[in-house]
Amino acid sequence: MSAPLLEARDLRVHFRLGRGRVVRAVEGVDLAVRPGETLGLVGESGCGKSTLGRALLRLEAATGGAVHAFGADVTHARGAALDALRRRAAMVFQDPYASLNPRRRVGQSVAEPLDIHGVGDRAARQAKVAALLERVGLSPDVATRRPHSFSGGQLQRIGIARALALDPDVVVADEPVSALDVSVQAGIINLMMDLQAERGLSFLFVAHDLKVVELISHRVAVMYLGRVVELAPADALFADPRHPYTQALLAAAPVPDPRRRAPATPLSGELPSPLSPPPGCAFHPRCPIAEARCRVERPPLESDAAGHATACHLVQVGNIRGPEGHEG
Repeated sequence: MSAPLLEARDLRVHFRLGRGRVVRAVEGVDLAVRPGETLGLVGESGCGKSTLGRALLRLEAATGGAVHAFGADVTHARGAALDALRRRAAMVFQDPYASLNPRRRVGQSVAEPLDIHGVGDRAARQAKVAALLERVGLSPDVATRRPHSFSGGQLQRIGIARALALDPDVVVADEPVSALDVSVQAGIINLMMDLQAERGLSFLFVAHDLKVVELISHRVAVMYLGRVVELAPADALFADPRHPYTQALLAAAPVPDPRRRAPATPLSGELPSPLSPPPGCAFHPRCPIAEARCRVERPPLESDAAGHATACHLVQVGNIRGPEGHEG
């Protein structure tokens, strides 16, 4: 198996709010993005998935643990080492409006990575920008226009073009379609899949739309309150979700065929505050099958021989039942 391109090792990201309060946004995550794959990252809002993606690109500082990129420890990288990471890893942001400077022409925004890293002369950069805009489905002529004159879908295509400017190996896509109309989402997803096939790109695809994640991902990681609670190949996770939280997420997803109803999995309450996470398994206050052990002992993320990892005491002893009532 090829070495990971981006990897979190026991990664922790905390934010101090003063008066001794600490938000534990990411807490002990081990996760790796492999060459040529799309790793989907899902969970409720506030679970830490966007912070994790930003930390892998060193846009957020790690409080503990380590970030490895392309075989090197970049947890505390600065200067040339950090520049090297930024040339090989890029990001597509959630809000296509906020991610572009409204005062700059879009051609300038797409060319900005080339300018910062001193790639080519002015003519070469202009040619590269034109080619990138054309590849994402826009006319090169739009380079002279400013962001306010574009739709959300067009702006996200511009954001993708900017992310591709330095020909990266891996792209972190932070909910790239959540701000777009459903009719526009398919075009962006198809574009990303085509780019992956053409360029061998790897994606960390952060999202909350499970149908989109199922479509685009090779593997899927499920986060809950700063931790990964399940990680598996996409087909295995959607066919046989093992963690009670994953089962609840899938049960809550809309089913387009009224004759096919997802079985209900009881899930009550709100996501606990990362300021004061519950002891033991963080999911136990909302879990319909929690036992006494779950309230005091945090389960490790353990994998079976097929690469299906779950952080649940009941899965590890083999007595949890999947969504269809079979043994997980």
